[in-house]
Amino acid sequence: MVKKVLYFHHATALGGAPKSLALLIKSLDRKEFSPIVAMPLRPGNSGVRQLFECAGAEVIEERDIRPFHGSTVAPCRGVKSKVHAILSFPLLVKCARKLVRDIRPDIVHLNSTCMVAAAKGAHDAGPSIPVIAHVREPILHNWWGNILRNLNKKHVNYFVAIDKAGLDSIGTTAVPGSVVYNSVDSSLFRAPDRGVAELRQQFGWMDGEVVFLSLSRIAESNGILPFVNAVNSLEAHLPDCARFVFAGFGKNEGGYGKAALEAINASRLCSAMPFIDDITAVLAASDVVVAPFLTSHSARCIFEGASAGRPGLVTRLPNLLEVIEEGKTGLSFEMSSSGSLLEAIEKLCRRDTRLDMGLSARQFAMTRFHIDQNVAAIQKLYRELSESRR
Repeated sequence: MVKKVLYFHHATALGGAPKSLALLIKSLDRKEFSPIVAMPLRPGNSGVRQLFECAGAEVIEERDIRPFHGSTVAPCRGVKSKVHAILSFPLLVKCARKLVRDIRPDIVHLNSTCMVAAAKGAHDAGPSIPVIAHVREPILHNWWGNILRNLNKKHVNYFVAIDKAGLDSIGTTAVPGSVVYNSVDSSLFRAPDRGVAELRQQFGWMDGEVVFLSLSRIAESNGILPFVNAVNSLEAHLPDCARFVFAGFGKNEGGYGKAALEAINASRLCSAMPFIDDITAVLAASDVVVAPFLTSHSARCIFEGASAGRPGLVTRLPNLLEVIEEGKTGLSFEMSSSGSLLEAIEKLCRRDTRLDMGLSARQFAMTRFHIDQNVAAIQKLYRELSESRR
């Protein structure tokens, strides 16, 4: 009998969370599982909806699907945001209760801990329905984060974290959980050096340059601006071949994005690119993938880059240190230490060192981030929770 899996998803912009969920949905065994995604009804959400539909899911849009944020990536700052989260909670409970009664799913899977109100609504409608929550970034260790943490402990039956640091942020709990690392589409595991010269020419990158590529969202937590400033301060000491490229900019950047773009444009060693949806070509043309985060959360670009044989350069934060093997598949540095950054860049500019790390990175990605093994782990969990329900 095919089991219905009802996913509750929170974001309406293309990013790591919807891409991860779409990849999971696309890879599910349809003879065993039927995916349904409930997501917010908002203007401009067509890209995410199409992503899920192309993956093979039935998509339901509801106005009252609203997040209760409290993580390192979405901390829910300010009184207005907190009040909005509190007032939205019962709306999502009611919405989820109705959806679960209408759909009668075998499993409810929250794509983030911020969807915890849907867990309560699901259990109101069907107390025996297993509810899984994906831990995509660490929950904050403050009074607001404790509210989100305790709500999840109360209403969720199982936690799936994308890294150990995220699972640890749940804290001591009787609710079981496990780590299933984010997945890389098998299509990204390819020979990395075919047609690279043509691609580099297309992107305007010179032969002999070592391109350090950032693909992370342009946000304060991702550290683009301080990293550019650090590079500029080291300009006289960096190898002549080092170049730094930052993708992800929109057409009309304001605030932080505008400040980051101005710093990049004023730099001799840095350049900016617009947001890239299909990253296959740009990964193949680059040499090193960078995640200079200030806040601890995982970096999809690092293990996607690893799948293409590109080593990673990351800040020394717990979640990021799980996506590289230090000195083998990449290097880490302290943002506050110009010496550690300079040393890492110098090592990665050495061709033999960089190529050896790239080969190791690809193997590391195959064993930790390949979609086949990670989907198998999720499907095994679905089976076990379904059996326990019966």
